[in-house]
Amino acid sequence: MRLYADSKLEEGTVPTGTCPDCEADVHVDTDADKGATVACDECGTQLEVVGLDPVELDIVEDLDEDDLDEDEEDDF
Repeated sequence: MRLYADSKLEEGTVPTGTCPDCEADVHVDTDADKGATVACDECGTQLEVVGLDPVELDIVEDLDEDDLDEDEEDDF
């Protein structure tokens, strides 16, 4: 469990970040770590936690199957 010893959060508040797609406030679990994913309640975009104090969110880039095939071809 992550403790926010240096955090400016008051007891009982939930940390929020801003959705880079629609700019809505997105609530993040207090025990979330970097790399965790959350969904924006407003637009449904999948977001990755990239910063914790303050909370920073980035859009999760989905790899298409075509992209995976190209990456595999590049490895040969």
